[in-house]
Amino acid sequence: MTNNNNYDKQAFEEAFDEVHMKFILNLPDEELASSDRIFFQLEQAWWFYDDFICDANTATAKKLPRFKHMKPFSLAMFNFSPLLQPMLDEFDTMYAEFSKYKRSISTYGTILLNAEGTKIALCRNWKGKSWTLPGGKVNQNESGKDAAARETYEETGFDPDSEKGLCFEWRERRERGEIVEELLLLNNNNDDYFQEDEEELLPWKSLQDGDKLVYTEKDTNKRRTCYVCRGVPENFPFEPVARKEVAEVAFYDFNSLPKNNYGLMPFIGQLKRWIKRDNKKRGIKNREESRAGSRSKNQTPSKQHNETSSPT
Repeated sequence: MTNNNNYDKQAFEEAFDEVHMKFILNLPDEELASSDRIFFQLEQAWWFYDDFICDANTATAKKLPRFKHMKPFSLAMFNFSPLLQPMLDEFDTMYAEFSKYKRSISTYGTILLNAEGTKIALCRNWKGKSWTLPGGKVNQNESGKDAAARETYEETGFDPDSEKGLCFEWRERRERGEIVEELLLLNNNNDDYFQEDEEELLPWKSLQDGDKLVYTEKDTNKRRTCYVCRGVPENFPFEPVARKEVAEVAFYDFNSLPKNNYGLMPFIGQLKRWIKRDNKKRGIKNREESRAGSRSKNQTPSKQHNETSSPT
């Protein structure tokens, strides 16, 4: 809890009562018997308390205590809730088990590439300096691929499946036969990637199982899965939908990735191989091949070559 000894105790109890009713009171008995389910609910409760109650522009909200981390919030709710109080003596053990379990949960996300396959979109974490790929945990009854699309939309505002936000709007306009000027800008006079009159409605495809890259962390056995989505406009107006998770989204060239990153480098090797295969399918030269071809064209013939080639 923040150091705010002057908080309004009555307002605090009313706020906690609202959160308790919304997230804890109606939990089924089988979920109350699972520490993991309890703490996942408390995580949602903490976000709700901070984002929608404490951030409310009211005089009462300004008098409420803030919790910088989930653990002190959870402890406060254990003390407040008649359902959780009987487990108060076990709180530290339960929270430690939950933290260990959470670190091992598989995550799903996306690798958003520009049309040329030379740049990758990364997210900078909230109030931090580290950059990573968009992604997160699977919700109940949700597939990994659906989780990847949802998490990407929540963290970037870009929906690879084009079912939400601006991507959905662009898809609808294309289905009506309209010209989407933002997508024309993507082409940049390069016919290799996308043209408005092609059969494809958008320059990217929805997430495909064949475009899945996976690696497993050695220390935790945590499995990370990312679906490659190529053709994201570099001028896309990224804007996180979820509150207080991502501060900024930006494209980075593969040759100048930010040094302060996490969960990214294990994908780079297999991603470059994926791009090579995809370029071959599209009939596009890889960056290295293009550079080699350019150097060959611009190279001045050597004297030895001229002498060899000259007729006698």
